[in-house]
Amino acid sequence: MLINELPDDCLHAVFDYLNDLDDLINCYKVCIKWNQLIAERTKKNQRINESQIFSDYPDYSSDCVYYQKKDFIDVTCLSKLFPNLMIADVSNIFHCKSNSKIEDIVSFVRNHESLKGIINASKERIEKYCDKLEMLSSGRIEPSILRNHCSLKQLHTLNYYQDFKRDAHYFPNLERLHIYIKGGYYAGPVLEKLKILELCLLYPHGVCYVTFQLMDSCPNLQSAHIFTPTNRFFVDETLKHKCLQDLVMSYGGPSCLDWNDLTRLFMKYPNLKHLSLRNVRYIKDEHIEQLVQILPNLVLFDIYDCPAVTQRAADYVEDYCKRYGRLIKFYFEGNYHEIGTDWPQLSTKREKISRGFDFMKNCFLKDFHHLPCFLIPEDY
Repeated sequence: MLINELPDDCLHAVFDYLNDLDDLINCYKVCIKWNQLIAERTKKNQRINESQIFSDYPDYSSDCVYYQKKDFIDVTCLSKLFPNLMIADVSNIFHCKSNSKIEDIVSFVRNHESLKGIINASKERIEKYCDKLEMLSSGRIEPSILRNHCSLKQLHTLNYYQDFKRDAHYFPNLERLHIYIKGGYYAGPVLEKLKILELCLLYPHGVCYVTFQLMDSCPNLQSAHIFTPTNRFFVDETLKHKCLQDLVMSYGGPSCLDWNDLTRLFMKYPNLKHLSLRNVRYIKDEHIEQLVQILPNLVLFDIYDCPAVTQRAADYVEDYCKRYGRLIKFYFEGNYHEIGTDWPQLSTKREKISRGFDFMKNCFLKDFHHLPCFLIPEDY
């Protein structure tokens, strides 16, 4: 039997296993029958990603297609193949051996009404041709070139952002911000709608001001993932932040974090429910006892790579919960392996795009540098 004698349902089943963009385009050009069947298959695709190398586990879902070669990509037929495309990773399209024409790529992104997000690590600023971007991941952010700043809800920077306080007014509707930023002060506008902040501090000198000043300027912030290499930071404890529920704080410096700074910091967040402290190597059992009392709503307390914390702290937390009727899951080096069993809904999967605008599910257990570019809302 010839392959074209197979029923359409069988060919559909075969084509559903194709996730490589080059394979799909080649099959699309075989004949009229395959042209139609491939077009029906690719209508389901909402994402084009650069490769699966970034991921720990390959994603073979039917709504995602990957391109892994650096050969010529026929951009001209992409609009026909992917009419419902929502996210495009264009990082390497500009580096193909037989480079696609820039005007074809511009036409592709400009004419796609469904396109909501672009991942772009190249030097070409293709995002300036998109009218309705809601998500942008780029190595170099140039807000002045964007056509519609107000539509942007997620911003993910891959490199150091020069002066965010100067440009923050461009993004009044941001709901998630992933940023690498230098020390200094934040004197920018209030970000009313920001719910998730992921901030890596770079090259600090002396006391860090910008991190928690920026958080204070986000009154509705619910979740934060902070990486800091400095052991001193400025905290205004007179400003309480009642919306923050999730906090991951990683320390990357050689010195001891100032315990008074930490104490004043956590007193700002009375409704914190989920806390992860990582690489805070000088934190001790008695500090755990103090934090449990400072945070009355804590239910998940994760101490990662903090060798001075022992079983004594875990025993104290268990006894404290019995005495005061609280339920706190506490994890340290001795029982950290249990966190995956107790919280199976929290993902450690490394991926560029995660399903669900859910910090706990997609970000809490991950290192800062492994956080996804985009969190896709379930209703998309």
